[in-house]
Amino acid sequence: MGEKETGPVTLPNSRFEKIQELVLELLELKKDITRDQPYNWSLIHAISCSQICKILASARGLDVELAAIAGVIHDIAIIATGKFDDHGPLGAPMVKDFLSCYNNDFGDQYGYISEKEISMIVQATKNHTSKKNFTENNFDELIKDADSLDRFLHGIQAHDFYFERSEKALKDISIDIKDIL
Repeated sequence: MGEKETGPVTLPNSRFEKIQELVLELLELKKDITRDQPYNWSLIHAISCSQICKILASARGLDVELAAIAGVIHDIAIIATGKFDDHGPLGAPMVKDFLSCYNNDFGDQYGYISEKEISMIVQATKNHTSKKNFTENNFDELIKDADSLDRFLHGIQAHDFYFERSEKALKDISIDIKDIL
């Protein structure tokens, strides 16, 4: 008996996919503003950080989709304003508003983000710039680690604590940092 031929795999529409689309649309709308970091970095970082969040969340037993959402949206203040300074705390209310608008406009079609989930993402956004501070909050730590690892993998110079976080994140997925230096 021959194998049945199948077409391309189609991923289901999900909350993450729609939120990613909306974040990228916002970035495109804000493309021409003066930026502390290049536009292309914001685009690459939003996408790659969300993917790193998925991998780390799976390894750590956390919600993969929620982690991906947090990863794609965590730098919304930079996306919206172009400014790096204090972007974690400044981005927290933006994330809350963004996800509330998502719920109002798309929740019926793609699935709602619960108040608890919104709160987790808002808190992780607010705290992700405090890389020196290690906490017991696994979700906050996930976003800090994914953000650090993405910068490391793209060769962006950073403080020692970024390297420390990157090394820890790689160990969680059984990769020795020396193997990719």
